[in-house]
Amino acid sequence: MLAVHRTRHHNGRAELTAYREAYAGGEWQLYVAGEFDEATTGPLADVLDDACRQRAWRIVIDCSAVTFADVAFLRTLLTPHAHDVQVVLAAPSTALRRLLQATGTVNRFPVTRRAWSAPTG
Repeated sequence: MLAVHRTRHHNGRAELTAYREAYAGGEWQLYVAGEFDEATTGPLADVLDDACRQRAWRIVIDCSAVTFADVAFLRTLLTPHAHDVQVVLAAPSTALRRLLQATGTVNRFPVTRRAWSAPTG
Protein backbone atom coordinates (compact mmCIF):
# COMPACT_ATOMS: atom_id res chain seq x y z
CA MET A 1 0.00 0.00 0.00
CA LEU A 2 1.26 3.46 -0.85
CA ALA A 3 0.68 6.58 1.19
CA VAL A 4 0.04 9.65 -0.96
CA HIS A 5 1.37 13.09 -0.08
CA ARG A 6 0.44 15.96 -2.40
CA THR A 7 1.91 19.42 -2.15
CA ARG A 8 1.23 22.28 -4.54
CA HIS A 9 3.20 25.50 -4.41
CA HIS A 10 0.97 28.50 -3.66
CA ASN A 11 1.63 30.28 -6.95
CA GLY A 12 0.69 27.24 -9.03
CA ARG A 13 3.95 27.11 -10.99
CA ALA A 14 5.06 23.76 -9.59
CA GLU A 15 3.40 20.58 -8.41
CA LEU A 16 4.76 17.67 -6.45
CA THR A 17 3.09 14.36 -5.67
CA ALA A 18 4.93 11.77 -3.59
CA TYR A 19 4.14 8.09 -3.28
CA ARG A 20 6.01 5.84 -0.91
CA GLU A 21 5.83 2.31 0.33
CA ALA A 22 4.05 2.05 3.64
CA TYR A 23 7.08 0.61 5.46
CA ALA A 24 10.17 2.59 6.41
CA GLY A 25 13.16 2.15 4.17
CA GLY A 26 11.15 1.62 1.01
CA GLU A 27 11.37 3.08 -2.42
CA TRP A 28 9.75 6.48 -2.84
CA GLN A 29 8.21 7.57 -6.12
CA LEU A 30 7.70 11.26 -6.88
CA TYR A 31 6.00 13.06 -9.70
CA VAL A 32 7.07 16.66 -10.28
CA ALA A 33 5.60 19.06 -12.81
CA GLY A 34 6.04 22.69 -13.74
CA GLU A 35 8.76 25.24 -13.05
CA PHE A 36 11.38 24.62 -10.38
CA ASP A 37 13.57 27.42 -9.08
CA GLU A 38 14.53 28.88 -5.69
CA ALA A 39 10.91 29.92 -5.05
CA THR A 40 9.29 26.56 -5.86
CA THR A 41 11.71 23.83 -4.73
CA GLY A 42 10.83 24.02 -1.01
CA PRO A 43 8.11 21.34 -1.02
CA LEU A 44 10.36 18.98 -2.98
CA ALA A 45 13.23 19.57 -0.55
CA ASP A 46 10.90 18.78 2.35
CA VAL A 47 9.77 15.49 0.80
CA LEU A 48 13.33 14.45 -0.04
CA ASP A 49 14.43 15.27 3.52
CA ASP A 50 11.53 13.17 4.84
CA ALA A 51 12.55 10.28 2.58
CA CYS A 52 16.10 10.45 3.90
CA ARG A 53 14.93 10.60 7.53
CA GLN A 54 12.76 7.54 6.94
CA ARG A 55 15.73 5.72 5.40
CA ALA A 56 14.45 5.37 1.87
CA TRP A 57 16.92 3.39 -0.19
CA ARG A 58 15.86 4.82 -3.56
CA ILE A 59 13.80 7.74 -4.80
CA VAL A 60 12.43 7.59 -8.35
CA ILE A 61 11.35 11.00 -9.65
CA ASP A 62 9.18 11.27 -12.73
CA CYS A 63 10.46 14.49 -14.32
CA SER A 64 8.61 14.23 -17.62
CA ALA A 65 6.51 17.33 -16.94
CA VAL A 66 9.24 19.67 -15.67
CA THR A 67 9.07 22.74 -17.90
CA PHE A 68 11.85 24.74 -16.22
CA ALA A 69 14.63 23.74 -13.83
CA ASP A 70 17.52 25.76 -12.45
CA VAL A 71 20.43 25.08 -10.11
CA ALA A 72 18.18 25.32 -7.03
CA PHE A 73 16.29 22.30 -8.38
CA LEU A 74 19.55 20.51 -9.13
CA ARG A 75 20.88 21.16 -5.59
CA THR A 76 17.66 19.73 -4.21
CA LEU A 77 17.98 16.59 -6.35
CA LEU A 78 21.56 16.08 -5.17
CA THR A 79 20.74 16.31 -1.44
CA PRO A 80 19.78 12.62 -0.96
CA HIS A 81 23.21 11.55 -2.29
CA ALA A 82 24.74 12.81 0.98
CA HIS A 83 22.55 10.24 2.79
CA ASP A 84 23.48 7.37 0.45
CA VAL A 85 20.02 7.42 -1.12
CA GLN A 86 19.90 6.69 -4.85
CA VAL A 87 17.94 9.21 -6.93
CA VAL A 88 16.65 7.91 -10.27
CA LEU A 89 15.27 10.35 -12.82
CA ALA A 90 12.38 8.90 -14.82
CA ALA A 91 11.74 10.41 -18.24
CA PRO A 92 13.62 13.67 -17.63
CA SER A 93 12.19 16.52 -19.67
CA THR A 94 14.20 18.46 -22.21
CA ALA A 95 14.53 21.34 -19.71
CA LEU A 96 16.02 19.05 -17.08
CA ARG A 97 18.31 17.27 -19.54
CA ARG A 98 19.68 20.66 -20.64
CA LEU A 99 20.38 21.61 -17.01
CA LEU A 100 22.16 18.31 -16.32
CA GLN A 101 24.28 18.68 -19.47
CA ALA A 102 25.14 22.33 -18.80
CA THR A 103 26.24 21.57 -15.23
CA GLY A 104 28.10 18.36 -16.01
CA THR A 105 25.88 16.33 -13.67
CA VAL A 106 24.37 13.97 -16.24
CA ASN A 107 26.27 11.02 -14.80
CA ARG A 108 25.23 11.71 -11.19
CA PHE A 109 21.78 10.19 -11.71
CA PRO A 110 20.60 6.89 -13.14
CA VAL A 111 17.99 7.68 -15.79
CA THR A 112 15.08 5.66 -17.07
CA ARG A 113 13.20 6.76 -20.16
CA ARG A 114 9.88 5.46 -18.93
CA ALA A 115 7.58 7.58 -16.81
CA TRP A 116 5.69 5.56 -14.23
CA SER A 117 1.99 5.30 -13.59
CA ALA A 118 0.90 6.97 -10.39
CA PRO A 119 -1.37 4.98 -8.08
CA THR A 120 -4.96 6.17 -8.04
CA GLY A 121 -7.03 6.84 -5.00
